[in-house]
Amino acid sequence: MGLSEEDRKTMVRLEMERAHKFMKQAEMVCELEQWDIAANRYYYACFHAVQALFIHNGLASRRHSGMLTQLGLHFIKTGIIEDRLGAFLTRMEQLREKGDYNCLFDVTKDELLTFVEPAQELVRVIEQLIG
Repeated sequence: MGLSEEDRKTMVRLEMERAHKFMKQAEMVCELEQWDIAANRYYYACFHAVQALFIHNGLASRRHSGMLTQLGLHFIKTGIIEDRLGAFLTRMEQLREKGDYNCLFDVTKDELLTFVEPAQELVRVIEQLIG
């Protein structure tokens, strides 16, 4: 990635701002019982936090599958981030994709509620790693 140190810090900050914005949106749509939309927002909150982590560390991914692979390779397998959070993000991506694209599938409240705390934790862990 050809970013200056200043540009890198700016991009990391912007990605984390977006992560927090989407986390708040997820909480708001949960109150409206819009579980599919909440799943989407929780996933993208995590996605943007992971993107911030990647930028901070000079990594990049262009696809969701690549993001999961890079996270696993550089942060899960190395023990920097707990394996359970990587597994959570993989499941969250699958749930988000079903909710977004499969008209025969609806995310349920029970399904979604199992993802709230791990999503919040993953964003917190990444914030700590970024400093």
